[in-house]
Order: sequence, then C-alpha cells, then structure tokens
Amino acid sequence: MNLSREERSAYTMILPYILIVLILIIVLLSSSIAAGFTSREGTFTLDHYRSTLGDDVFPLILRNTFTFTLFSALGQLGIGLLIALLLNIVSSGQTLLRTVIIILPWGTLDIVAGVMWKWMYNDLYGVINDLLAQGGIIADPVPWLARPRTAMLAVIIANIWKGFVLAAMFFLAKLKGIPEYLYEVAEIDGAGIVARFIHVTLPQLRSVFLTTALLVLVWTINYFPLIFIITGGGPANGTETLVTYLYKLNFRFLEYGRGAALSSVLFLIILLLASLFMVLINREEAE
Repeated sequence: MNLSREERSAYTMILPYILIVLILIIVLLSSSIAAGFTSREGTFTLDHYRSTLGDDVFPLILRNTFTFTLFSALGQLGIGLLIALLLNIVSSGQTLLRTVIIILPWGTLDIVAGVMWKWMYNDLYGVINDLLAQGGIIADPVPWLARPRTAMLAVIIANIWKGFVLAAMFFLAKLKGIPEYLYEVAEIDGAGIVARFIHVTLPQLRSVFLTTALLVLVWTINYFPLIFIITGGGPANGTETLVTYLYKLNFRFLEYGRGAALSSVLFLIILLLASLFMVLINREEAE
C-alpha cells in the first residue's frame, strides 16, 4: 500500500496514542480477568464465578438487564427515527427544534437528569402523577418507584428520553444524504407518503440502523447513572442490572474478585452482541 507523505505523517503522529490506548486496554482487561480467577490467598480459583453465577439474585439481575436494554433500545431507536423524520421535513425553525429536542436531553448531566426524573416520579409531589390525575387517567397517586414493575418502567422511560438523541442524530444525517430523485421517481410511479417511506426511506436507512442499534445496545447495557440515582437498583432488586450490581460488589461490598468475575461475564455478553451485529453489518455492506 502506497501512502502519501501527508498520510505517513498522520499515521506517525497518531500511532503513539493508539499504542498507549491498546496497552491500557490490554493491561486493564487482562488484570480484571486474572482477578476473577485469583483467590484472596493468590491462588487459582473458580469460586468467584461460582458464587456470582450461582447467586439467587443473578437470574433476576440478568432478566432486568435484558428488559432494560431491550425496551430502552427499542424506544430510543423508534423515537429517534420519528424525531429525525420530523427534523428532516421541517424547513423553518430547525435550529430551535434541534436545540430543544436533541441538545437539551443530550446536554443534561446524568446526575441532573436522574434527580429531575426522580422528583417527577415522586408519588406525592411529582409532576407525572399530577398530569395523569388532571387528565383523569388515575384517581390515586401511583408510587412509581415503590414497585418493581413500575420502577423498571420509570427508568426505561427516563433512559429513552436521555438516549434517543444518539439514534436521532445518526438517522437525521443519513436522511439528509438520501438522493431527492429517489422520492421523485417513487412519486411519479404513484407512491404515497407511506409507500415512499417503506420502499425508499427504510431501505436507505437499513445499514445505518444496524450500526446505530449496535451503539445504542452497547451504550444501554453499560448505562449506570440514571438507574442508580433514580432507584439505586430497588425496590427488591427490581431494577438491579449487571452494571449496578457490579458497582455494589466492588464499592459497597468490597468483593473485588466477584466484581472482576461479573465484569468478565458482562464483557463476554457485549462481545457476543457486537460480533453478531458486525456479521449483520458486513453482510449488509456486501449486498
């Protein structure tokens, strides 16, 4: 491969940073894996994995992680697509709309968003119960964060609001790049709005949809702040996920071996998920 002088200069400048990042990743990952197989006496052991995977609460945590990740990702992708379509067709006031709809959720600090949503879900003073009561939907205040099912729904809604921006930005960028003549040809052939969306827009978005879905899933499965601030993993472990439980193992219970074992399990899940999506993405590009 023949590189120009500018390209060689660029590679030379970024190579040290790439090596440093790779070394850090390798060192930290290998040390975490090793800690999962090391006892307090410094000998090889599988007890950390046995105690973590055999914990009575582990199936519930795994199910919570799956539920939180799946429905949060579906909500972020769906709302992100709707917002991107809206911003793509709006001709006036785009700057204001993008600021309010996209920049506001993305720019809000996680801790601020968590406290805000926690107060909104308050059963006595929260604005959500107040709006539902004024609309005649509920007669009595709903204790959103006091029941496992409603607490999980609450953190999913909050996470969708915080994370749909990523999907919206990717979809909007792709929508701006779709050639206008494709819509004109479809309209000449008699295709309506729905038909143009199905036969023109969706096929053009398919490749970016897979990439966005991968990023959203990885981001969501690793997301920690909102759950921890709003519910702390409760009530009764109803919103406990792998990352919140991992935090508690390391920093509350000081069980570093079990924490390392659980982090390895989480890494393996993410690796398998990413590998599956990479196969789908490569297949899509090949077609």
